[in-house]
Amino acid sequence: MKILLAVDGSENSLRAARTALRLSKLNPGVSVTALYVGPSCYKIFPEPGSCTWLQQKELDQEIEARAEKVFAAVEEIFQAEGLTVNKAVERGDAAEAICRLAAEGCFDLIIIGSRGFGDLKSLFLGSVSHKVLHLAPCPVMVVR
Repeated sequence: MKILLAVDGSENSLRAARTALRLSKLNPGVSVTALYVGPSCYKIFPEPGSCTWLQQKELDQEIEARAEKVFAAVEEIFQAEGLTVNKAVERGDAAEAICRLAAEGCFDLIIIGSRGFGDLKSLFLGSVSHKVLHLAPCPVMVVR
């Protein structure tokens, strides 16, 4: 079984990581991939031609730095139990990137926190988890 764990460093995403850990302990054949999604330059600068190569390079460096911090927290959770987690970084719309990777990687389950550091807040679910529930190619577990 392959689990895609969407993480952003929020407390809810770390709870999701602990849930993924519990599932992976139940079955040693489970592999977990933690996914961090950063914005694309074009999401920040939506006008055509307004994003320069240098801006994209700086944004990529910032995304990689943030991802490493988030992955360090997730790895700490898994390493405490002697388990490892794979890592992936994507750019763009978070929900679309999560669902795209889930489909391309043939994941069996997506685990995501109910609310993270997204821009918009919904009444009951965060906007990313809500969108993933509707777009996902596989079952989704939303952790509160």
